[in-house]
Amino acid sequence: MSQSQIMAAAGGALFLLLVAALGWFGWSSLGDTQGQAQALADRKVKPELAAILSRPGGAGAARKEAVEIGKLGEEVSKSEEALVASWREGLVQASGEGQPWSQDANQWKDRLIAANDRLRKRAGKKGDNSRVILADDFYLGLQEFKQQNPPAAQVPGLARQLSVSEKIVEILMDAKKSALEGYPTQCLLQTLVGPAIAPAEGAKGGSEKPKGSAEASGILREGYTLQLECSPEVLYGFIQRLAKDPWLFVVVDMNLENDLKDFPKRSEVAKKFASDKKGSESVPSTGEGAEAGSEVARGSANAVSRPPLLMVLAGKERLKVVIRVDFVGWKSAVPGKPVPKGKPT
Repeated sequence: MSQSQIMAAAGGALFLLLVAALGWFGWSSLGDTQGQAQALADRKVKPELAAILSRPGGAGAARKEAVEIGKLGEEVSKSEEALVASWREGLVQASGEGQPWSQDANQWKDRLIAANDRLRKRAGKKGDNSRVILADDFYLGLQEFKQQNPPAAQVPGLARQLSVSEKIVEILMDAKKSALEGYPTQCLLQTLVGPAIAPAEGAKGGSEKPKGSAEASGILREGYTLQLECSPEVLYGFIQRLAKDPWLFVVVDMNLENDLKDFPKRSEVAKKFASDKKGSESVPSTGEGAEAGSEVARGSANAVSRPPLLMVLAGKERLKVVIRVDFVGWKSAVPGKPVPKGKPT
């Protein structure tokens, strides 16, 4: 065998070895790919679905069920939209969207003055047990703007705060007006503290958005804290009206305290009967007359204008209340902008 033949045979052997190696790795890779494809098919097409599609008419039945599921999803979406529609409208109304007073500091100040005057006219005077009484320095939680206009950048946030504060006071006044109180009790609204307004809120190009802003999460949530004194019936009606209002209000915290912290001493209890002393002097001290005198002392001849004695002694006819109410605004989706998964629109 010549040298050229030997070289040709060696080259052929190397070529065969190379082809065999490539074939081995190629078939192995193909096998792995087939295995992955089969696993993916098993995940995507469940055995139950495969059984449905394989039977006669199965594809048509599956298509019909898919249409029904689509209709059900559409109905659920409409129901959800009907639920949140008033909440979205509440945010629009509270923000004064498109209104000059929600953008201009002078017009906002005029609206603040008008709102405060209107609520003052609707409120009662000291000693009036039929209407809500506003504290002398009450100014919808916006006392700092009595003498000055707010910065232009704060006006949009303050517009919303003014609307929500006014709404909450109106709900309290409606609750007092409609309450069926066992004993007419003075209702005094002492303070209303709104959310802190970020200095740069509403300004363009801010480096950081306010915490909890509607742009970031699809909703806006702000807290309002009220301090008041009222009867249990008025408080119950107030909470019920907050829950039913078309705007979305959430009571998140409440602290109650009786008008009297401690049960009065015996000498103090005796003073409760002082006004009835003259009327009960002629009542016998023993027998049936004594029982009758006791009933007079409990209710008194002036029972219509006085609370039941037990309520007075326990201080339950008037409660001291600190309540935190959150206003939640549902932001409408921006057309053409996808909503992040898990975020309300």
